[in-house]
Amino acid sequence: MHPIHRWLLVAVLLLGLAFALRVYRLDAMPLRGDEAFAIEHWAASPLDVVRNLADHEPHPFGTFFGFWAWKQVAGDSEFAMRYLPLLGNLIGAAAVIALGRRLFRHDIRRNSIALLAAALWVVNPFQIWHAQDARNYALWAGLSPLAMWLFVRAVDSTGPTSSNRSRAWMWYVLAEVIALYVFFLEGFLLVVQTAYLLITRRSRPVIQRAILAWIVLAPLLIPWLVQVWFLSNSGYEGTTERANPAKVLTWFLPVLFTGDTLAAPWNVIVPVAWIALVAAALWTRRRNTDRTANNTVLWLAAYAILPAILLLIAASTMSVFHPRYLIVLAPALLLLTAWGVLHKAATRTRIGRAIQAGLILIPLLGFGTLYDYYSGDMPKSPDWPAIAAYLDARARPGQRIIKTTVDPAFNYYYSGPATETSLSPGVDIAAQLRPEINFADTIWLIGNSPEADAFLSDHMQHLSTDQVATFTIAQYRRWEVAPGEFETPTEATFGQIARLAGYTLLGPDPTTPAITLLLYWEPLAQTEIDYKVFVHLRDSTGWVWSQDDHRPRDGFASTLNWNRAELVRDPYHLLAGESAALPPGDYTIAVGFYDPATEERLPVTGSAGNALGDSYPLATIYWPPANK
Repeated sequence: MHPIHRWLLVAVLLLGLAFALRVYRLDAMPLRGDEAFAIEHWAASPLDVVRNLADHEPHPFGTFFGFWAWKQVAGDSEFAMRYLPLLGNLIGAAAVIALGRRLFRHDIRRNSIALLAAALWVVNPFQIWHAQDARNYALWAGLSPLAMWLFVRAVDSTGPTSSNRSRAWMWYVLAEVIALYVFFLEGFLLVVQTAYLLITRRSRPVIQRAILAWIVLAPLLIPWLVQVWFLSNSGYEGTTERANPAKVLTWFLPVLFTGDTLAAPWNVIVPVAWIALVAAALWTRRRNTDRTANNTVLWLAAYAILPAILLLIAASTMSVFHPRYLIVLAPALLLLTAWGVLHKAATRTRIGRAIQAGLILIPLLGFGTLYDYYSGDMPKSPDWPAIAAYLDARARPGQRIIKTTVDPAFNYYYSGPATETSLSPGVDIAAQLRPEINFADTIWLIGNSPEADAFLSDHMQHLSTDQVATFTIAQYRRWEVAPGEFETPTEATFGQIARLAGYTLLGPDPTTPAITLLLYWEPLAQTEIDYKVFVHLRDSTGWVWSQDDHRPRDGFASTLNWNRAELVRDPYHLLAGESAALPPGDYTIAVGFYDPATEERLPVTGSAGNALGDSYPLATIYWPPANK
């Protein structure tokens, strides 16, 4: 096979692998809050975005309009909306190959350097994570190196004998405009491009052509500049951290290479080792007189350093200090790594081979992160679909869902009848909850908040608490029983001491069989025995799979002294956390009273006085519900 065909085949295989790694389990993880926000608000109609979002959301018009257009064509499913950044990130893999071949065009190993850098891009966990994230970072990570390659190509094509230099510069301007309209910080890369002209000592005609291209670029950026002006006057302060120079080393570099933060002391050892190994690779070339190669390596170092410095400056006044804002440094870091592994002196000495092994090992540390990500051990969001399914099966119209934290992803998955809100941080919780208990008969509290739990418990009846995914979901209802509150009426009487007026069955849902059963007792007489109620879940053979026995309303409505004028709401719980133990099938819920001392049960009679035995078959459920 001809060498050209061989490297093209490898390049195609790498792009195929990049696609496979990015499309694999693309929609397996629920959307995180920022993704859901992007799908709902970024992809809103352009007029709404310009009017309501562009002056305070720190992303350019191109991102908003691009997501909107994509949503119109592909839909708003997790797979569809994540497919756009996936495609953008694939461009980055191809651009790294093209950039590497262009930069090292005088090196006989240029194809190997370019392909190794692309291979490291393909398996890089940070790139994959963002390629499966419905935001604009993966798009920027792909478009920025494309613009950089087109810039270098245009610079190289400019000369007295070049016939296509105008076309080359036109393609660069187009790509740079798109990259700038996808992410504001692409402006940092214009500084890197200027450094390329200076470091490679380009002639005056080349510099003039570059300046002309930037002059042409300027009017195309008028909407971009207007938006920057509005943002700068909007009071936006960022949502991450302020500048911390040490963290560029201990946080940014590990994340960019391995996709995850590293524990001390590895968060220092690994990035320092990479810098030392690249420096050592340069030292082995100290007698090399190839100015072009040396300038290329020097410029790649500037490519990695200059945006970091600019971000530090920006983050000194705003909280915008995060590795995702430097995701576009990956081409420089990976090309430096590939060059250090494959440059001529790498295999000639023991030092060279040690440098080679060390440099290739560092990015490969990300395989552990990649495995954890694909296996679900590094979820990017809570299991909102499970929480939505739980509430879809239980929450009713007029009820209120209150989250202890703000997360727009909940609204993406939940479409039930209950209204939803979130507690505001830093605001008195009692003040926030007091209006809610006045206007809603039932409150579902999602998340852990001892203060909110205490307030609701003081003012409402606690009906249930279930653990769903990583969240606790508690249900509270007004003490007063509203007329007709129960959903299913009954006419069963238990030993002439109580009539079951009706019940409400909450659950199960396709993700969990947990059931809350609300029984509504009409007391007929007080008793000398403190009777207990049993609620059993039985299969067709009579085997009890789950049960809940207690005195009515946990003893606060004991049959010894319960009020015959009051309708008693009495909650029971079955199958909490037992989804793995319950086989598929039909199950009956049976209810009865018994003497806890003798276990003797009270007889049950129907509305016509007919005997029904010592328990009442209340309802039949099916697990899992979707199978029926």
